[in-house]
Amino acid sequence: MLLKSIKLNNIRSYINQTIEFPSGSVLLSGDIGSGKSTILLAVEFALFGAKGKELSGASLLRNGKKEGSVELGFEIDEKNVVIKRVLKRAKDDVRQDAGYIVINNRKMDGTATELKSRVIELMGYPKELVSKSKDLVYRYTVYTPQEQMKAILFEDKEMRLDALRRVFGIDKYKRIRENTQIYLREIKEKKREFEGKISDLEEKKRQKIEREHEIKEINIKIDELKPKLKQIKEKVNEVSTLIAKTEKSINELNKLKQELRFSDSELRNKVEQRQQNVRELKKIDESINSLEKEIGKKDIKNTQEILKELKDKENELVLMEKTFFEINKKIIEFDSSKKHSESIKEKILKIDKCPMCLQDVGVGHKNSINDKEKERIKELDEHLRLHKEQKVGAEAKIKEIKEKIEQVKKIERETELILLKKQNLDEKIKTKEDLINQQEVLKKDIGKINSRKMDINGKIDLLKDIEKEYLEIKKNFDMIKGEERKIEIEKTSFERDAVNVKKIIDMIDKDIKDKEEVRIRLKKMNEMHNWLDNYFLNLMIVMEKHVMLKIYNEFNELFKEWFGVLIEDETVNVRLDDEFTPIIEQNGYETDLANLSGGEKTSCALAYRLALNKVINDFIGDIKTKDLLILDEPTDGFSTEQLDKVRVILEQLNTKQVVIVSHESKIESFVDKVIRINKEEHVSEVLS
Repeated sequence: MLLKSIKLNNIRSYINQTIEFPSGSVLLSGDIGSGKSTILLAVEFALFGAKGKELSGASLLRNGKKEGSVELGFEIDEKNVVIKRVLKRAKDDVRQDAGYIVINNRKMDGTATELKSRVIELMGYPKELVSKSKDLVYRYTVYTPQEQMKAILFEDKEMRLDALRRVFGIDKYKRIRENTQIYLREIKEKKREFEGKISDLEEKKRQKIEREHEIKEINIKIDELKPKLKQIKEKVNEVSTLIAKTEKSINELNKLKQELRFSDSELRNKVEQRQQNVRELKKIDESINSLEKEIGKKDIKNTQEILKELKDKENELVLMEKTFFEINKKIIEFDSSKKHSESIKEKILKIDKCPMCLQDVGVGHKNSINDKEKERIKELDEHLRLHKEQKVGAEAKIKEIKEKIEQVKKIERETELILLKKQNLDEKIKTKEDLINQQEVLKKDIGKINSRKMDINGKIDLLKDIEKEYLEIKKNFDMIKGEERKIEIEKTSFERDAVNVKKIIDMIDKDIKDKEEVRIRLKKMNEMHNWLDNYFLNLMIVMEKHVMLKIYNEFNELFKEWFGVLIEDETVNVRLDDEFTPIIEQNGYETDLANLSGGEKTSCALAYRLALNKVINDFIGDIKTKDLLILDEPTDGFSTEQLDKVRVILEQLNTKQVVIVSHESKIESFVDKVIRINKEEHVSEVLS
């Protein structure tokens, strides 16, 4: 990976600044607080985004600005990459906004996490770093602030070892051991649970044997009852056959008795019917005599002639009533005309002017009209007299016709009554003949019924003792059936007991089977527990130590070599202990790091930093940041001679791009490019 350029917009003391990075060694030069470290933090922010308190958005965004951004260009694995991240000030905090990444001119937008994931993939870093808040591989191989490296040397050894395990990817061995211990505790708990489950296994086996013996005894008792039950069932079948035969005879007897009752009832009905017929014949004779007397020798007129005469008279009445209506109508018309003429006559004498033309009406004209209306009234009176005479005649004729019609209707009613009585007489005679015939039939039926009754009574006498025999057979059957039911109940009880015991045996058997399976699992669990506790844990420790030893050997040699280059003092020797803690010896005695001078502490931190960088790059072969090294104030407290040694070390590293942040002017003499930073009135700029 090689840095190409970075654009800072409202980032700390930078308002709008673009910085180009050449290959080779580059020095960011400037006074303390000029903004050199800001460039390094901006590079890290562009790659991995904000990281809580360690590299927060609020610490990067320029005070008073609502928005800022970093755009970093770099080359990695023959790919040209540009990544841009944006910061926006919210109400209470500064948050990361969506940005983008451009790879070989192909742009992809993404969230802060998506961009980090893509960068880690490009760098060949472990994917699990996406969710981590610290980018340890980057911090230990590319850029570690010098003060942070000193803190690593002086912090708790367990924290340092955990950090190194994570960097080298061997923290998995520790996690495996910890997870194994957790699993062993779970196995131990499970073992106690399984031991409790199988504690009564032998007792269950003893219970099973007892129940199996019990079911054998029950089956013996059931086998003893089977022949008894078979024998009693045979008796039940014999008596059942006899009962069925007897019941058949009883059914036959009941049918005969029912038939006898039916015959008695039928006989009574026939006799009663015959007696009723006698009474009915007597009444009919009386009715016939009465009707014959009433009819006597009366003349019965032809009904058709009566009806024709009645119809003619009714037609005549209609015509006469119509004539009467016409006469009356004429009388009304004549009377109305007469009243009209009288009115004209009365009015003409009183009128002086014509109501139409308003001319005077003379006496002559009045007399003329008056004479004319008099003549007309005279004619009308004559017509009224004639029509009134006709009306009186019509009324008399109508009355005469109505009286004639009433006489004809009376004759019609008398004729109908005689005909009705004659019809009734014929019906009575017919009914009498039917009753006489019915009496003969009833007499014969009564004889047949009496004959059938004698036959039924004979059959009933033959079956008179069958019911008594049936009661005795039924009593014997109930007794045998009771014995059968008693044996069946006893056998069913034993069978039910056998089923219940079998269920208990099955439950015990299942329980034993489950406990046997638990015992097998417990055995395997003991074997697993023993293997994990006595072998696997030790194996993980050995494997971790083996890997750590390999790392330690290279790390220790490089640390001693580069510390020896920086500090040419034969009285001072360094090495790493098993926990990667630097051990300092002066004049053959160990001394604490805190007792070293400032330059010696810086030399120790730089040697440790460079050795760690080299070891990580050697052991993690897939990472693609080996060509880039960033050193932040690596020479703090160095003498002039020690600064010359830094040049030797950089040449030995042979890294394609080294970015050094320092205010030491001597370093300018051995770097390829110097980028000068100046800060005025809280604004940093790159001097051209």
